[in-house]
Amino acid sequence: MAKEWYSIKETHGSFGMKIVFVLMKILPPAALRCLAFPVGFFYWVFSKQGRYFSRNYLSQLESFERAKNTGKVRRRSTLKHIISFALNLVENTQSWAGKVKDKSLHYQDDDIQDIIENIKAKRGTLLLISHLGNAQMMRGMASFDQTGFSGSVPMTIIADFGISAGFNAFLAKINPEEKMNVVDANEIGPGTIGLLQEKLDAGELVVIAGDRVGAHSDRTIPIDFLGKKAAFPYGTFFLVSLLKVPTYFMWGLKQKDFSIWPQYDFFIKKNPVDFDCPRKEREERIVRTAQNYAAELERHCLDHPYQWYNFFDFWA
Repeated sequence: MAKEWYSIKETHGSFGMKIVFVLMKILPPAALRCLAFPVGFFYWVFSKQGRYFSRNYLSQLESFERAKNTGKVRRRSTLKHIISFALNLVENTQSWAGKVKDKSLHYQDDDIQDIIENIKAKRGTLLLISHLGNAQMMRGMASFDQTGFSGSVPMTIIADFGISAGFNAFLAKINPEEKMNVVDANEIGPGTIGLLQEKLDAGELVVIAGDRVGAHSDRTIPIDFLGKKAAFPYGTFFLVSLLKVPTYFMWGLKQKDFSIWPQYDFFIKKNPVDFDCPRKEREERIVRTAQNYAAELERHCLDHPYQWYNFFDFWA
């Protein structure tokens, strides 16, 4: 059922963004974001499946908070969750169209300087993102030199074409001058890995999500996430072990969930695990990398629960 939901979600998301693209030409940014509220309410009313998966996630998060004794456990709203997703669609489109400026992005005192030094030195870097927050904003901002770095940042995105081909084509239409390539996750093999390594050796960024198993992938890594075993994609973390570059976990999270003038905090965390090791130790380090990623994802989910946009049964 989860794999079926991938296709439904991406199709509906692409259709919604086409409407946003038309409205973006005639409405100022704040007005367009205001429209996300009634649109989100409409979707919440008529999408039983959306409400179900939202409640599934929010209930799991609430149970985890209760078990961890984190303080007062708040009952959270599926309506707010889905409105947050509608706002995210609008902001994605606006970032790709160059409507979001650098002053809206706030980098933390974490490993950001480390990654900037890598980019300045033309050292390739692998970014692991997620469907929490708005990491795609970084993709759009890169095309307009709004990422906080001087000069453009060449990127290659690894995505499941079976899920997001139409979505990526639509983003390319919004911004034909984009400086990013997209690689189909379903076709990664020795030749593709060699191509990715060449791009990294040339100082580019390679970006892949670590929190969603591909529609055509069966191998996973079971990890405790919000108090219950969840399946994380083995292929993503195996790729980390093969590409000989520094790896960072990245999140772009709104400071306020429902602001019409959003400010974003970007978090960069370097993966402490390296793969300069004998082959027999690689599997253990792959799992450890996935666990480190999941722990960071969990921490940010607790801080920003409404910014989680994996609308399927993550613990199935």
